[in-house]
Amino acid sequence: MKTRFKYAYLASLLLMASGAVAQGRSSTTEAPAFTAKGAFVAIVVTDLDASVHWYESSLGLHVVKRGKSSLVPAETVVLGGHNLFVELIHHDGKQVPRIDNEASVPRLLKAGVILGQKEFEAVTTYLRKHGVETGIFEDKEMGVRSSLFRDNDGNLIQFLTPNE
Repeated sequence: MKTRFKYAYLASLLLMASGAVAQGRSSTTEAPAFTAKGAFVAIVVTDLDASVHWYESSLGLHVVKRGKSSLVPAETVVLGGHNLFVELIHHDGKQVPRIDNEASVPRLLKAGVILGQKEFEAVTTYLRKHGVETGIFEDKEMGVRSSLFRDNDGNLIQFLTPNE
């Protein structure tokens, strides 16, 4: 129950943050200004079906896609709604270390921000210019293009933009 509350609290924080806009602050960098249009979060869970049910019934999300991971022995479900995508990840059988020896216990796996097309291009260009390795891929089922990269601690950050 406490774990479920943490995830609900996290989701509500992400939703509030996605609507926030920095105002009146001068930047010491030339990073492009952007406004988030939604949020994305990925979480490792112990019971995939129970978690799907919780996110559907508690947050009103719906299943966008379900499948097996090509990287690790895990099944994933992406739920969406309200400008929020939640990816639930369940390891098949014995839990194994994640990519780069990340723990495979229930936890937040990566976070993302949904941007408009122009902002997505500007931020991706900026990151690449500043030496940040950025992979771009398209997800037809979710209807988005994604830019995936790691922060200085190795956390996965993902910017998404709707296909237009």
